[in-house]
Amino acid sequence: MIDVKGVIELISKEVSGDEAWGYMAEIFNRDRWSSFDGYRKTAEFCADKLWLFGISSQTVPFPADGKTRIEDWITPLCWEPHAWRLEVIDPPLPEGERVVASVEFDPPCGLVMWSDSTPPEGVEGELLALEKGEPEELEGIDLSGKVVLTPSNPARLKPIVARKGGLGIVSYWVKGKGLPDAVQWVNTWSDSPGGWAMHAHHSRLWGIMIPPRRGERLKELVSKGRVRVKALVSTEIYEGELLYAVGLIEGRSDEEVLLTAHINEQGANDNASGAAVLLESARVLHKLISSGELPVPRRSIRLLLMPESYGTIAYVSKNLDAIKNKTFAALNVDGGAGDYESSDSALTVYLDPLCCRSPVDGAVAEIASVFYNEVVRIPEKLRFERYSLAGDNFLCEPMIGVPNLWFEMGDGGEYWHNSEDTPDKVDPRSLRDLTVLVASTAYLLASLEVDELAELAGKGRGRLPGEVGRLLEVELPPPDGPGPVRSVVGPLTLDSVPPERWRVVKSSPRWWGPYLAAWWWADGARSVRQIAELVRIELGKAPEGIDEFFEFLEEEGLIRSPFKEEG
Repeated sequence: MIDVKGVIELISKEVSGDEAWGYMAEIFNRDRWSSFDGYRKTAEFCADKLWLFGISSQTVPFPADGKTRIEDWITPLCWEPHAWRLEVIDPPLPEGERVVASVEFDPPCGLVMWSDSTPPEGVEGELLALEKGEPEELEGIDLSGKVVLTPSNPARLKPIVARKGGLGIVSYWVKGKGLPDAVQWVNTWSDSPGGWAMHAHHSRLWGIMIPPRRGERLKELVSKGRVRVKALVSTEIYEGELLYAVGLIEGRSDEEVLLTAHINEQGANDNASGAAVLLESARVLHKLISSGELPVPRRSIRLLLMPESYGTIAYVSKNLDAIKNKTFAALNVDGGAGDYESSDSALTVYLDPLCCRSPVDGAVAEIASVFYNEVVRIPEKLRFERYSLAGDNFLCEPMIGVPNLWFEMGDGGEYWHNSEDTPDKVDPRSLRDLTVLVASTAYLLASLEVDELAELAGKGRGRLPGEVGRLLEVELPPPDGPGPVRSVVGPLTLDSVPPERWRVVKSSPRWWGPYLAAWWWADGARSVRQIAELVRIELGKAPEGIDEFFEFLEEEGLIRSPFKEEG
């Protein structure tokens, strides 16, 4: 039996939290601007680092034109932010209070991603302050020549404001609590409910984000009388491409273990730290294997650093047959390596969903438990949870069929997706621990024989808390198909279906929930009735209107149904 603790301890001696912190800072300093040119350079940086470590690597382009469909995802348009400025022109204010927002003193996330440009001379308009920022507040209001001020997520209002002729949106929404001077990063600018990226046919509008403290001052000013503002926004929206970086540490066979971490977000924790962990894991594993300190593993270890979801679906779609036939397991690292003395350095391991449970779940649980119980001796930092979709851990769905766990250290705390997610929040000690565990897990999964995997899985299942462990043991009914079968793999987004044609669902089901769970079970082997029961077993209730939901998907060409079920 492979010596799990011995492997972890050997890897631990080589890992440097400071090296990983340096990679994180390099990625953060570029990606924080949300520039697609910068995004491409970050992918090149990751591939170059892998090459410098001695690892075979490359970048792979895919379209980012707002119209190319990859499985059920339409790729984003490219975007470059150049400048923005918002000032109050009436009533007259002191010089230090007149300029409300500017590229000169605000963080890069002060401009909503995919914001459109104003004319070069800017635009002027009356400020309309909303009380709660609900779409209903805009009913019956002519927004022509107006700038909407809202305490809510501006993405919810964007299609309405654009349709009604508004000039733009100023938001002082921050999801985290107690952050009066933080600026939220808004990376959704879709016209579809629950959508994400902006597509070619979506409305164009600018959005400026300001801290709550400034927003409250503006709201108070409006309460005293009419306020006019001037906005100047300079951006570029264009059709182009994005890149993902891949590297390969060769094993003795063409089987692979896949490590993934997304790049191209504004945060140091989310997710420059996750990408840094993959780079340091790659450096350490290549060095130890090349030197002979670790035997060459049975399976190769592939690294994928990519734009979240879009890069993963591009990689999966391009390599689907190879992934299905050769990828033994996948591990996603998303989010965090915070203060070592706080809960922001606790690790949550999200296991596979019911549709893809496997011995890998138990084996990873055992590896993580050995690390926290016997190596670093801080067992209180380890948690296990049932499946949730982080964005990139979807290779577990049955039509791909690869066990795909997610490691999340901390959750970003109150600074998730805002200007407070900076390198000073990333602790090199936390980075070190996460890297040791990721590298060890990857190497062990790449090395285990089938009987060793089964033995580890048996031990690991005993480590899991009640409900999480129960889902690995619960007996499932045998397939009763034929049933509906999907025409595409991966998450269901409805990107290609106009919202006015949607039935049953009111928001894109791209994130984890009953409709995505039902969608994943639709692999042709089970009836709609049985799919509903399986979702109930996993999530506690079946999706409402599931028959109509699948009828809608069939009408849109997203599934094929062998027959109409009765009853």
